[in-house]
Amino acid sequence: MKLNGTPYFDESRWVSPLNYERDIQGENAKDSIYIHDVTLRDGEQTCGLTWSEDQRVRIGVALNDLGVKSIEVGMPIVSDENKRAIRRLVDMNLDSEIVPFARSLKKDIDESVDCGATRVVVEHAVNPYDNELVYGVSPEKLIDRVVSAILYAKEQGMKPTFMGWDATRSTPDYVLKVFTEVAKQAKPESIVFVDSFGVASPFAIEFIFTELRKAIPDIPLEFHVHNEFGLAMGSVFAAVRAGVSGIHSSINGLGERTGNVATEEVAAGLKLLMGIDTGVDLRKIGYTSRLVEDISKIPVANNKPVVGKRLFWVESGIVVDAIDKLNAAGINAAMTPYLPSLVGMGEIDVKLGAFSGQASIKYWLKRLGIQAT
Repeated sequence: MKLNGTPYFDESRWVSPLNYERDIQGENAKDSIYIHDVTLRDGEQTCGLTWSEDQRVRIGVALNDLGVKSIEVGMPIVSDENKRAIRRLVDMNLDSEIVPFARSLKKDIDESVDCGATRVVVEHAVNPYDNELVYGVSPEKLIDRVVSAILYAKEQGMKPTFMGWDATRSTPDYVLKVFTEVAKQAKPESIVFVDSFGVASPFAIEFIFTELRKAIPDIPLEFHVHNEFGLAMGSVFAAVRAGVSGIHSSINGLGERTGNVATEEVAAGLKLLMGIDTGVDLRKIGYTSRLVEDISKIPVANNKPVVGKRLFWVESGIVVDAIDKLNAAGINAAMTPYLPSLVGMGEIDVKLGAFSGQASIKYWLKRLGIQAT
């Protein structure tokens, strides 16, 4: 079986050839996808978590170094501390765009302008029950409110993105009407479809993005998803297959309840499984994850995809023996989908335990420079 020269194998990874079968990725998937990181805004909505001014700046700089396209930095209207942090990040002239978050209100947009930002996310619920029972607005009033806010942001010299949340608990007709009218009347820079409660299956996500792309072909579509049923990454792949341009995500999956889809999983998954670049430097993932873990004081599960501390521990003697033999044949990612160094997570770590075998003992004797007798 030939591995060298295939799209699913190289010196640091070995994934499934099924990913590269005809029609698997779909004809609408883009060659590159940008990441809009929400660690500093939605990530902060993790219960009990609040970023200080300096912490917000420190994480923002790390996200820039990681290579995300844009950073949703928080709501300036919430506090002067938020505003100072946003101004500091804007003044650094980073490569990543610094994007405040605003309700569909002029005062929120004014605060974003005052921070010196040139981009803003303008949000509103896109759900008839939320809008009628919580906000007291009809579909027509909702569209007027959002369009007015986006046009106002443009008048202030900003590039607004419209984010419609709780969209998956609406009917497709309602969602398509709102997004289509906002796109037609206000022409935002991009449109974000949000599965706020992680309640749509990946099949449903592919369906709605296919419909949105048909209805709004000229404006980039973005996807924001939570992980209530463990489907967030599956939904990301479905959205990408349907032609989405950007993904909203957070480091370590921080966010309300089960959290957002994790930035590290999106970047690694799209690159290593689909060959789609996100601009993220995968080697800096481990450092960025640990930084956010240390600052937030929210521990990362040992078995969390991509950044779990035990992902690359090996104890089974059978596995160690297989690694030795496959490595000798030139297969480095033998018993893992990729080498840990690829995502800044060190090296394969062979542990001694109840399931260790002769191969494990030989490994450690060699590593310690001890000759067996």
